[in-house]
Amino acid sequence: MKNSLVSLTKTEKRVKLVPPDGGWGWMILLGTGLSNIFNQSMLSLFSLLYGDALEAMGHRTAGAAIVMNTMLCVSNCSGPFAGVLVKLTSPRFVCVTGSIICTVGIFLSGFSTNIIHLVITYGILLGAGLGFIQNASFVAINSYFKLKKSIAVGIAMTGTGIGQTLMPHVVRYLLDSYGFRGACLLLSAMSLHGICGTLLIQPVEWHMKKIEEEVVVDEKVNLLEESKKNDELNNTAQRATSPIVNDDGKQKLVPDFHSHRDLKSLGDSKSNGHLNGTSKSPQNTKSGLRKLYELFDISLLKNPRFLNVIIGTALTSISLQNFSMLYPLFLQNAAGMNKQETANCMSAVAFADIIGRLSIPQLQAKFNISARMTLIITCIWVFIVRQILAYQTDIYVILVLSSMYGIGRSMVIVARNITISEQCQVEQVASAVGLGMLSMGLLTPPIGYFLGWVRDFTEDYIACISAQNAILILFLIMWIPDMLHQYYQKKKEKVDETEMT
Repeated sequence: MKNSLVSLTKTEKRVKLVPPDGGWGWMILLGTGLSNIFNQSMLSLFSLLYGDALEAMGHRTAGAAIVMNTMLCVSNCSGPFAGVLVKLTSPRFVCVTGSIICTVGIFLSGFSTNIIHLVITYGILLGAGLGFIQNASFVAINSYFKLKKSIAVGIAMTGTGIGQTLMPHVVRYLLDSYGFRGACLLLSAMSLHGICGTLLIQPVEWHMKKIEEEVVVDEKVNLLEESKKNDELNNTAQRATSPIVNDDGKQKLVPDFHSHRDLKSLGDSKSNGHLNGTSKSPQNTKSGLRKLYELFDISLLKNPRFLNVIIGTALTSISLQNFSMLYPLFLQNAAGMNKQETANCMSAVAFADIIGRLSIPQLQAKFNISARMTLIITCIWVFIVRQILAYQTDIYVILVLSSMYGIGRSMVIVARNITISEQCQVEQVASAVGLGMLSMGLLTPPIGYFLGWVRDFTEDYIACISAQNAILILFLIMWIPDMLHQYYQKKKEKVDETEMT
């Protein structure tokens, strides 16, 4: 027996299923990009498309902020529900549903006659649709890509950049040719292309890649486990019959039902094995609140670092989204540009955004920079560029600064969900992204309305842009100390490991 327990090691080949890191994943990127061109680009088109309609309704920047921030709030608060739907159905179902809701919202917004109609159509309907698409599409991409995740997310979100480059010119042409209502109806027709794109999303299980890997097998462990299992089976089998004495003084063996339950428990540890064949699963005793707790993965909120991450990413997104809403108004009212020049500057931002989404993830992967560090660096870049931009009126200077801003903005958007996904397990990604969106949805209305109030109260675009930059400073104050603490903690662990060896 002792000789059989000698530590013998050998290797054996095993087949392992891994994400394809490509393959059909590239088609998913194409479909997601197509959806983003006509749906996600609506975020930056709000002021250009609805600005004159809001003025005709008697509302200024604060009114625009109400509609825009309602849309952002609904979009982000729908994230957790989208995450649950992804778990219960599939990413494709949720994305297609979101695309349909977006189309309906854009279509109905063309019939708006007051701000309440815009809040319902653009704010609630379009917001819910975008929230569904954003969460589910990221989950789909995350399941297909492991090593090339940053590059894949950048490519998929390039569709948003393409939409933001082309759509301002399309919107301007539609407004001049068909008016506000006609433009909304035609844009809703274009939004139908998003449904075709999201239909390309397929379950990753259909396309998993098989790889062979050599695994070191410890024979000693296997022999010990088999010996222990055999002993348990033998002991239980011996107890399976109990001797009793007959009337003639002889013994006979009868079944021991308790021991039969022991034998059954060895085969299925989850079964309670009653004599009548019924069993009661422990999961059935969970309360409704407990099921919701697990379904939404609320346990993630117990981690202080995860809370810091989702609040920080929410602040960066709110700052960028409010600048996107304000930027066309700044160009027309403060810099004195016409609609054509405004569309050119917005296209410069979007074109640089595309370049950034395609190139910066490559540099990030090459130099092995974490998504969280990338987010800090690009937010500092955005802060500096926007503060300089606020004082400019020359078209050429603004075009250059718009391009610089677009490059920085691209990586803030790409790195946001990747940063959140790095703080959890793979099966928790949908819920983690949803909770990140929820934090943004809860913070968007008060912060967004405050930024709109600053503009109307001061009647100064520089003050409003400075207030938006102050949000980025708050983000840096929250993240940099935690990043330093994490860095020194890892450094200390390495020193301790070195000393132990």
